[in-house]
Amino acid sequence: MKNIIFISLFLFSSFAFAADYNAIPDTFFKKLNSDKPESAIDYLYESNKWAGKDEDQVLNLKYQVKNLNSLVGKYLFHELISEKKVGKHYAHLIYLVGYERQPLRFEIKVYKTGKKWRFQGVSFDAELANDIENQANMNLLK
Repeated sequence: MKNIIFISLFLFSSFAFAADYNAIPDTFFKKLNSDKPESAIDYLYESNKWAGKDEDQVLNLKYQVKNLNSLVGKYLFHELISEKKVGKHYAHLIYLVGYERQPLRFEIKVYKTGKKWRFQGVSFDAELANDIENQANMNLLK
């Protein structure tokens, strides 16, 4: 019985750790899939007063996100493909984000100070397919 309780507590605490910060990317992707995808960037930067200091960078990200649909088509889906937790206060999340033309890679970093998770950084690129191809080719040499 003690083992069942321990396993239950372990699973719950692991889930609670992830669930605490999952709201950040979940809300981000909902906003990314809206009529105003640039609101996704606003949402992230509003969660961390320290992150928005470089206004040019924020404006550039908003411009890039706003124009994604014209470049790669309609947003279709997102799925978490890598999650690296560092202790109880930092996580680096990598998502495969599907668009009609091609997939993109989005990386979101979150940081917990005290009791609240907040956004720490975001980036995206179209290099995921190339990185996977390179990794597959390297595996041929083993």
